[in-house]
Amino acid sequence: MSGHHCHRCGSSLHPGAMKCSGCMARVVYGATVAEKSHAAKVGAALMLAAWCYVVSFSLPAIIVGTAATLAAAGLFRVAAVRSRAGFVRTFN
Repeated sequence: MSGHHCHRCGSSLHPGAMKCSGCMARVVYGATVAEKSHAAKVGAALMLAAWCYVVSFSLPAIIVGTAATLAAAGLFRVAAVRSRAGFVRTFN
């Protein structure tokens, strides 16, 4: 066995299982889609807020700020994926 157990019913989870054999809960490996999306939004919002606070509005500043915002969103998404790389969880 993999050493992982269902958080709902306590059944052992087989390696690569997509559903718990005990309660049929969905098994998620790593970060969920919602967690990745949330991390990207937080990164984008933080970068945009910092950029608007520091830089005066001009066309070059808006272009650079947009690029930095997209980069921050991607970096936060990658950080969320890496921080949950070893997670195995069950969801209904």
